[in-house]
Amino acid sequence: MVPKQREALDEIIVKIRAGRMTRRTFLERAVAIGLTSSVAGSLLEACGGGGSSGQTTNIVWQTENDNSGTYPALVDNYNKTNKDNVHVIWHNGPSDANSLLTLYATSLRARSSSSDVIQIDVVWPAEFFSNGWIAPLDSKWPASDRANYLQGPIKSCTYNGHIVAAPMRTDLGVLYYRKDIVSTAPKTYEEMTSMAKSHASKAKYGYVWQGSQYEGLVCDFSEVLHGYGGDVLDPTDPKKVIVNSAQGVQALTEMVSWVGTISPTSITTFTEEPCRQAFQNGDAIFMRNWPYAYSLGNDAAKSKVAGKFDIVSLPYGGSGTVGHSTTGGWNMAINAFSKNPDASWSFMKYMLGPDAQKQLAIKGSFTPALQSVYSDPQVQSAQPLFQKLQPILQNTLPRPVSPVYPDLSNIIQNHVHQALTKAASPTDALTALQTELQALVSK
Repeated sequence: MVPKQREALDEIIVKIRAGRMTRRTFLERAVAIGLTSSVAGSLLEACGGGGSSGQTTNIVWQTENDNSGTYPALVDNYNKTNKDNVHVIWHNGPSDANSLLTLYATSLRARSSSSDVIQIDVVWPAEFFSNGWIAPLDSKWPASDRANYLQGPIKSCTYNGHIVAAPMRTDLGVLYYRKDIVSTAPKTYEEMTSMAKSHASKAKYGYVWQGSQYEGLVCDFSEVLHGYGGDVLDPTDPKKVIVNSAQGVQALTEMVSWVGTISPTSITTFTEEPCRQAFQNGDAIFMRNWPYAYSLGNDAAKSKVAGKFDIVSLPYGGSGTVGHSTTGGWNMAINAFSKNPDASWSFMKYMLGPDAQKQLAIKGSFTPALQSVYSDPQVQSAQPLFQKLQPILQNTLPRPVSPVYPDLSNIIQNHVHQALTKAASPTDALTALQTELQALVSK
């Protein structure tokens, strides 16, 4: 909601509470501002129409794009049941994350309070907090409660020792494999490569993954790097780059070795959907992708591999002993310029609670951050996939946590892609990557 919309909303709320506007006019103007009729009706009910609910605090929840109907349903339930005299107005975001980031940057640089609770991508918390855009949650959210949530997403909300956001829903990379072709899933990258080669006659490709020069490549590279025991930044010092290590060389060399062998040469142009389509058409034995591809792949009307595949944790390599998925998803944060931080936290506590987290899973097919949801019988019945995801979620790791993440990501994409396209050797690519990243984070 832009400032002018917020000002117009505030004006009609004041008038309806003071009895200077009819209910019909209120609803007409609320819809004209951009509210849905159901939200406008709920807001009118909360305002009381004549000042009786004068203590109600109205807050705006700005989210990423949700077309599932889950978010407005949760907002409606909160507005009807909360005892804190808080009324939430939901504002749906644009369909792509970059547009939402631009919206936030413009608003928050102007110190705008037009949104109170904001949804932020898991790679944004460090940048937003270092810019002074979001409020720390340390005093509001005790460690004893945070322990009930998946620790990978919690790490994505932590910067410089502070909890700066709360994980609402997560996402993770998984390995898809054709169980009608291989009897057991590979645990290591060496095993996966061997299986792909030995069964090469049974599918067009051995392994499909996200090799194009975009954010997905950072996710894939991070997973292989973590699987080899390496990292981009020192986990204890975000200003120390450690990517050019023995583990880094092993990881990038492994990825380069797939191109033109178990993966097509064109893998350097693949994003999520080309991978899914190839696997779904029966053209690949293994695939790295997100959980969204699971139900689509099991749609017998559209998929040639329905019932013929399964998912497991991503492999590991070298001296590694466990695979690590990259953490995806969305976190909730309080706008540092909000005039209603306590009301905002009231709503956030509801969204982090078991009832809302269950609805995220059941209605939206989202992977929630609260661990207990995955063992809930109702959730398991509605979403059988979640039982498979639960053990994998325990080992997720975030992409590099940095206040300069967008620039850091672009640098990683560039040099890793150069190695994949044979424009640079793995060692040269990592040497250049180390140098550029160190210069960036040292500023």
